[in-house]
Amino acid sequence: MNSREKKEETAMTFGQKIELLRTQRNMTLRKLAEKSGISYSLIQSIIQDDRVPAKEAIPSLARALFYEDVEELLKLAGY
Repeated sequence: MNSREKKEETAMTFGQKIELLRTQRNMTLRKLAEKSGISYSLIQSIIQDDRVPAKEAIPSLARALFYEDVEELLKLAGY
């Protein structure tokens, strides 16, 4: 990863990061909702950067997306 790619990745919003992880894993919104226990409509709102989930829900999203850096997600979400 070059410095430009790294900079672009760190400039992501929480919703953009969730969408990137979801698409990298070829996961539908419905499958992410099912695996995370978060409603489909909330997932849509998160990806559109309209809402941020409760702090307690972020580890569930990370697990569903097979993503280990929960701290990064918490930081992007503003926690």
